[in-house]
Amino acid sequence: MPEIDDSKPISAYVRRLWRPFTLGTVTLALTNLFDILTPFALMKAIDAITASDSKKLHEAIGLYLLFMLGTVAFRYQWRLHFGKFHHSVAEDLRNRLFSKYTRLGPTFFEKNPTGELMSLMINDVNTFRMAVGPGLLILLDAFFLIIFIVPFMLSISVEWTWKTLILLPFIPFVIRFMENRIATASRDSQDRLSEMSGYTQELVTGIRVVKGFSQETQRLNSFRVFSNRFATASNRVAKYDAMFEPALQIGVATGSVILLAWGSRDVLSGAVTLGTFVAFHEYIKRMVWPMAAIGSGLSLVQQGRSSYARMAEVFQAAPDVKNLGRTKIARFESLRVENLTFTYPGAGHPALSNVSFSLRRGETLGIVGPVGSGKSTLVQILGGIRPAPEGCLFINGETFENLDLESWRARLAVAPQDAFLFSRTVAENILFGRDAATKINGTENTDKSSDENSEPQDAELLEAIAHADAVALREEIDRLPLGFRAWLGEKGVNLSGGQRQRMTIARALAHTKSADFVILDDSLSAVDGKTEASVLSSLRRKNIGSDEKKESEITTLIISHRLAAVAEADRILVLNQGSVEAIGTHFELLKLSPTYRRIHELQSETKSSGAEPKRIETEGTLL
Repeated sequence: MPEIDDSKPISAYVRRLWRPFTLGTVTLALTNLFDILTPFALMKAIDAITASDSKKLHEAIGLYLLFMLGTVAFRYQWRLHFGKFHHSVAEDLRNRLFSKYTRLGPTFFEKNPTGELMSLMINDVNTFRMAVGPGLLILLDAFFLIIFIVPFMLSISVEWTWKTLILLPFIPFVIRFMENRIATASRDSQDRLSEMSGYTQELVTGIRVVKGFSQETQRLNSFRVFSNRFATASNRVAKYDAMFEPALQIGVATGSVILLAWGSRDVLSGAVTLGTFVAFHEYIKRMVWPMAAIGSGLSLVQQGRSSYARMAEVFQAAPDVKNLGRTKIARFESLRVENLTFTYPGAGHPALSNVSFSLRRGETLGIVGPVGSGKSTLVQILGGIRPAPEGCLFINGETFENLDLESWRARLAVAPQDAFLFSRTVAENILFGRDAATKINGTENTDKSSDENSEPQDAELLEAIAHADAVALREEIDRLPLGFRAWLGEKGVNLSGGQRQRMTIARALAHTKSADFVILDDSLSAVDGKTEASVLSSLRRKNIGSDEKKESEITTLIISHRLAAVAEADRILVLNQGSVEAIGTHFELLKLSPTYRRIHELQSETKSSGAEPKRIETEGTLL
């Protein structure tokens, strides 16, 4: 299948989907041919009536009926094929955008608001669809009508033709003048729509914060500004669109006046028949549509090009980490980090500086340190989300650059710092990433209003229940109206923060059936000490649900601000201001690391006071 040239997207899609486009074009041409033959039959009928020739009248009626039936039959065909063409283009664009979104890294999403990206997927795709569908269709329709009508007009009278179409040569200049303004106005309109969509998405997502600070009025006023900008830009597009058609129609309308002035004399003198005059006037009226259609079609095409230019920026965006390696990872054996230094784009100092450590299969490594010390950055680099300098990371002895990223990420089971859940059932969220995630009891579960009260006793659901037990979430899920079949709202909005966090941990535990490297990125911060102990115990046992693994098979990396979560790790790495301050066991670090010792003292004081250890601010840094 031909690649899409972003500089010429319309012609590229015509080449890619040539079959429906060609069938649509051919049937459109036949439709127009039969349509412009109807005035010819009308001419024959009028002349037959004038001559009182019933035989020729019946022949003319038969021709008229034949031409009308041909027009109707082929019109159905071009609608069918062109519809398939432009909807296939839209489907391909949506899939390309979605696929690109999944490959791009955090740098891209940090610069582009979610609302704008959604606007591309919905509004810009539809605008381009209108360009390659109705836009191209209108232009082709105008083209066929002109090349079919003009010869018929010339066959009737060359003099009438050039006099009635005398303003036609000026139309391309009008079109060129208008299309540039429409393109500019359309691009501005799409940009304003993206701004408004982004602001709306942010408002809906943060509605609790808005209400909590009584900012409804302020947000409404700000939204009105974005809405007004979009309305102004849209009205500018509408103004140029409104000017286009009248400017084109006036030339053809003048032709009708000229025909009445000069053509009527030939009819009165008997030089031409009345039927010929009527047929010629019908052709003039049919020329109104092609002239107006050129403007409308070009307007749609220009808007589509503007929208595609916005999408092309996404298609041309480079991922943070390119997947160029070919070595696949079927089993994790070892990780080695050597002198890793990483600096965020535009940052004045590195987030990580000369970080070195190693980790073997079956070991547990804890990472602690103040907020901003680089813990989450390190996790993102290990997961292939952020780029690492060449020669700094080695997996199973192989340089990270030579690895197939997809196979490496398949070995990882991650519970992120920010708990994120999908608008699916509880069971599907826990089993996300597994074949069972979209299949409960053998059928795809897409019905939000499912009224099944009995729990299906299949293996997948039992496994989800076991993982929920491991994070002390089973009883809370059972209290939901549909239990593990309960449908979660967007981002799990109908659950508490602690419940969401525990569910993401259960999801990571479920993934250990296929993955063997578990990363808990400060994902135990919202759970109590008992639940934390249960989760860590489950990781040590490695026998969640029906999956039984030996203790040495799963490697664990735990990032936490609570030392209790990492105290039993084989080793603990202490990060401070992006550098490794010390690495060792819990008792070794109490002697070697001032930062570790300070955190231990502060959390010991908090524990002795009866409160749950929390993030504590020390020397201006939140721990």
